This record gives sequence, C-alpha cells and structure tokens, in this order.
Amino acid sequence: MADLTASTQERMEYRRENEWRRAGVPEMDIVFSRQSGMDGRDVRTFREISLQRSLLIVVRCPKVTARAWHGLVPPKPWAMKQKTGTSGLAVSDDGDIRVSDYDLMSVWRKSAQGFDKLFMSAAGGAPRGRWSAEAQQLAVELNGRLVSRIQHGCQDDFESPKNPGVKSSDHFAAFRLGQATHLADPTQCARYYIQAGLPWPYDPAGQFTGHG
Repeated sequence: MADLTASTQERMEYRRENEWRRAGVPEMDIVFSRQSGMDGRDVRTFREISLQRSLLIVVRCPKVTARAWHGLVPPKPWAMKQKTGTSGLAVSDDGDIRVSDYDLMSVWRKSAQGFDKLFMSAAGGAPRGRWSAEAQQLAVELNGRLVSRIQHGCQDDFESPKNPGVKSSDHFAAFRLGQATHLADPTQCARYYIQAGLPWPYDPAGQFTGHG
C-alpha cells in the first residue's frame, strides 16, 4: 500500500509538471516547486511580482507533497485546526479536504538604504482591521494571479501573543527582485533576514518576540 501511495503521488506530480510546462512555466520554477511544495505557476507569480514591484516577499512553504494538489483542492484556512498529513492534505471532522497553504511571513519594498517593511496586516498587528492602500493593492494582485490564494496577512506583522511562531520543520521561500531562494529551516531563514538587513522577530525556540 505504501508503494502504491508513493506511486500515485509521483504520477500526480508528473502530470502537474507537464500542465505547468504547457502553461509556459519556466523550468527553473518547476524545479523550485520540487523544493518548496508550491505550485509551479505560483512560484512564477511570486517571482514576477517581486521583480515588477521591487519587493522581497518571504513565504512559509507548504508540505512538499502539496505541490500536486494546488488548484485541485482549496488551501487550508487559518481556522482549520487539523494537521496536514504526509500527503500535503488535511481533512476536517466533516470530511472537508484542504491542501497545505502558503503563509506570508513578510514583505519588503526596495529602497536606497536596503529594504523598507510593507505591513501586510491591520494597524498595530491586529487580527482584523483596515490595511494600507498599498498592502490591499498587493494582496488583490497576488490573489488575482495565485492558484493557491493567500489566506491572511503577514505573520511577522501579527503583534500578538497568539502569533504561532516558527517550528523547526518549517521551510521558507524568499522572492527577491525576481530571484527565488529556498530556505530549508528557520535557522536558514533567520540568517537570510540578517544578511538582508531585516529584523528576525523570533527567538531561538521559535517564539514570536516582535520588532521592538
């Protein structure tokens, strides 16, 4: 049974990669999908928008096996508490199936001094509320082009004790002015932030510390 499951996953991934090629997705974005678990078309979208808007966008990636299911299964919402399985899918108590989603971590605008933060959240890091016009515009553009849409604002901007922090199993993607970099764990992500001159708002245990 284990071999059959693996074979099914492999066939689905092969089929999806061929779909992406027919859609004109560059091979480098398909290769990046194998590392990140993101839909190849979404890798292209994040890269293109980061270049067009002179941005650095950091995303927490889904389970790698999720790459076969984006666009076929809706992304997992924030409120869904069931854990994502090895298949990249989560099943609710009602039998609702969702795919492991992308989480925006932070967005930064290129400036003469380096990068300036673009807050993708309500004022003061509130869970709900009005976003800036620039943040709203970017969210609309992203979700107008992404296969698996963004479900909420940037986690780094959520100034709350309820901020979930980062786990050792988390991996990330940084899209910087059209270039994609896979960051295999929080340590690599923290190092990337520091090298880019950005504050890393998590302690060594992964707990959110804020930007203060």
